[in-house]
Amino acid sequence: MVTSRTPLKLAQTTTTRSTAEAPTVPIAKKAVQVTMKSTLNKQVTTATHKTISQQPKSINKTVPTKPTITTVTRGTQPAKSIKQDPVFKKPVTTPTVVKLITKSGSTAKKLSAQQALAKINAIIKQNHFMGTLLVTNNGPAGVKVFTYGDANVAKKIANTNDEVYPLASLEKALTGAVIQRLINQHKLTMNTTLSRFYPQVRYARDITIRELLDHTSGIRMDEPIPDHLLTGETAEVDFTIRHLKSTNQHVWSYSNANFTLLAGIVSKITGKSFMSTLQTDVLNPLGMKHTFVYNQVPSNMLKPLAYTYSDGTSTADAISTKLLSSELGCGNVYASVEDYYTFINSLVTGKLDTTAGFMELTDNLKPIYSGGIYYRSDHTIRIGGADNDFRSYYVGTTDGKVAVVLFVNQGDWTIGNTVDSQMEQILSQASSL
Repeated sequence: MVTSRTPLKLAQTTTTRSTAEAPTVPIAKKAVQVTMKSTLNKQVTTATHKTISQQPKSINKTVPTKPTITTVTRGTQPAKSIKQDPVFKKPVTTPTVVKLITKSGSTAKKLSAQQALAKINAIIKQNHFMGTLLVTNNGPAGVKVFTYGDANVAKKIANTNDEVYPLASLEKALTGAVIQRLINQHKLTMNTTLSRFYPQVRYARDITIRELLDHTSGIRMDEPIPDHLLTGETAEVDFTIRHLKSTNQHVWSYSNANFTLLAGIVSKITGKSFMSTLQTDVLNPLGMKHTFVYNQVPSNMLKPLAYTYSDGTSTADAISTKLLSSELGCGNVYASVEDYYTFINSLVTGKLDTTAGFMELTDNLKPIYSGGIYYRSDHTIRIGGADNDFRSYYVGTTDGKVAVVLFVNQGDWTIGNTVDSQMEQILSQASSL
C-alpha cells in the first residue's frame, strides 16, 4: 500500500446548523437531521490509496412529506424529483469542470495515470467531500482506493479504505441480483405476479416481477419514518404494505416499496430471511466481507458519522435507525467501496447471475432503469443514493472496466452527481491505472 497524506483545510470555527426534518430540496431518502454543534480544532484530511493488482474478491473463495411524482412511459428518460432518485438533477452549484478536447473537437486519451489521479483528487478536495473513493479504468487489476477526511471529526478518526457506508438506493441492485438468481433457478419468472405472494395489495394480479424491478408496477409510496424501530423483516414488509398506494397506472415512477416487496418475495420463496439469502447467494460467493445490514455491523467495523459542510465548518447530523429499519431491500445495507465494486463487476460480467441472466435482468441492456441500475445507451451504468445525509454513487461501463465508486459522509448531493461523471470522463481518457 502506498500512503500519502494531503491536508484539506477546514475552518476553525463553531457553527450550529438548524434544519427542518423535511428538507426543502428533496433527496432519495429522507434523513432525520438533528442540530449538533461541532467545533473543528484541526486542519487535516487524510488521503490514502492502494492498488489492487488482481480482482479484489474471488468468486470462489424528518416528518415525512409526499414526494413529487412525475411519471413517464417506460424506456424514456425519467424526470423526477431529487426525493425519489436524483441521479439526473443538475447541481445547484458549479463544481470543477474538466474538459479534455482536442482542437478538432474529439476527445483524446492524453493523460497519464498519475495526471488522471491528481485531477480526481483535486475535484474531491475542492468540493469538500469526505469519504472513500474507488476508481479504475482497467477492471479489477486497476482498482485504486482513496480516502478523504474523517469518519469522526471530533475524535479525529480518519476515513479508511474498508469502512462501511450506507448504500441507500445502491442496495436495490443487490436485491435485483438475488431475484435474477431465483429466476435462473426456475423459482420465478419475470411474468410472475405479485398476487402469488401478496394478494392483499390492490391490483396485485396485474403487477409482475419485471414491473417491480423496473418501477413500472403502479405502486406509489411516500417514505414515512416509523414511530418505532421495526424489528424483523416481516414487520418491515408489513409497514410498506400499509403505507403504499397501488394505482394500476403502469408507467415509470420510482418507489422504494417495489424493492421491499421483492425482498419479501425472496423470503417467501426461500423460507429464509432476505438478508440470509443475500449472504449465502451473493456475499459469501463473492467474498464480500464488508457488507452488513445496518444493525448487524460488527462493533470493530468503522461506521462514519454524517456531516454537512457550510462556510468552512462541518456540522454533524444524526442518523435515523427508524428510517433504516423501514428500508428492507432498498437501502438498509452498509458496504465498503471495494465490496460494492466486486459485486457490480461480478454482475455485469456474468459471474454472478450468468451472462444470460444478466441480459434478462437488464432487458437486453435497453437504456432504461432495471433491477436497481440505470442502463444507458452509451454502454455505461449509473446509480445514486442518499440516506441520512450520506451519499453513494456508482458510474462506469457495462463491462466493469471503468468504474467510479464514491461513498461520502460529507458532500453536496447534486455536486456529487456531476463530479462522478467528471471522474468517469477523466478515467476514460487516461492511461491504464
